[in-house]
Amino acid sequence: MRAGLSRTWEWLTLPAPARRLRRADARGLPERDPCAEAAVNAMLAWLGRAQDRSASGEGGFAGHFDLIRGWSLSCPGSTGLAARAMLRADARWGDHSLRQRATWGLEWLCGAQHADGGFGEAGGAQSSPFATGQALLGLLAGHGVVKAAGDAAARAAGYLLAVQHGDGSWAAGRAQDTQIAWSLLEADQQVPHRGLADAAQANLRWALSQQRGNGWLANCCTDDATKPLTVTIGTAVRGFLEAYRIGHVLRHLDAAVMAGWALLAVQRRGDGSLPGRLTEKWEPAARWSGLSGDAQAAACWLLLFEATKDEAFLSAAKAANRFIRRTLPVTADADQAGGVRGSFPVDGGYGRFRYVTQAAVHAIDSNMMELALGDTA
Repeated sequence: MRAGLSRTWEWLTLPAPARRLRRADARGLPERDPCAEAAVNAMLAWLGRAQDRSASGEGGFAGHFDLIRGWSLSCPGSTGLAARAMLRADARWGDHSLRQRATWGLEWLCGAQHADGGFGEAGGAQSSPFATGQALLGLLAGHGVVKAAGDAAARAAGYLLAVQHGDGSWAAGRAQDTQIAWSLLEADQQVPHRGLADAAQANLRWALSQQRGNGWLANCCTDDATKPLTVTIGTAVRGFLEAYRIGHVLRHLDAAVMAGWALLAVQRRGDGSLPGRLTEKWEPAARWSGLSGDAQAAACWLLLFEATKDEAFLSAAKAANRFIRRTLPVTADADQAGGVRGSFPVDGGYGRFRYVTQAAVHAIDSNMMELALGDTA
């Protein structure tokens, strides 16, 4: 009874836009699927809104738009990834307004760097290795675009070397930190600093030690190691794949293939989504789907298709991208139009009642990768 009263109270106190979206999600997804290019353009426009409406101002990208509380502070990790996505889109379509927005974001990011070279979470005073790795990817993409980006990237890479543990892990020791290893491998190609590739390889060896015979990656969580978020699993797998793309180390590809097949096995055939959480036996641990996880899985499957030419990976990626595109809101509300929510339905357990900046970035990545495959077909 108490749970029922709590749900009723929540419904009565929700703002009207949140109630409308929850009702719409309860009816199911629309059949309408905007094409990949139209969806990417809509998501890029929403990223512009996240920059313009950030509670911090000054050019950074807000971490999310909350249907209850509004726009959040600028987030260094989200800003780095959003700037990277905009620069990639500008390279494809020649939209220099995106390049200008990326420039503003990277200039803000350089100003938000801590004295130790690291970056914190949104509003955080303490540097975070994971947030620093995300920011570093943006700074590297902005090399030659923003004058200060090269020096900021070198300092960020130096911070990551300084705080890495002897076993190759960072902070609490999480498998998704292969994304940090990816950023260091990218940095090794631009930043004249010995030891970056060695540090990346040390982390990848540690992450490989966390993989079990069924492809599962232990310690791949932000809050619950028994049923981690699909997005953290996808992030860990993508780190292996990006490392393989750069270094062509087969054991990195093998690790990603095992996990990629396991993710494919739990993909919902009806709509192409994935459960938002999974157990160590690759069983669903949530009814809702986390759209960041769907997008990261799609990107991983597209990279796996590129490496293996297995059509099953391509089919799974296209289904996941199609699912994400069908969730994009058709509305005149600029705070929502083109946004990618944390979960479907919107009251799911990740980014509840929020449009999440990193979800939009991952979806832009996966849809642009799909478009690039069409270019080479």
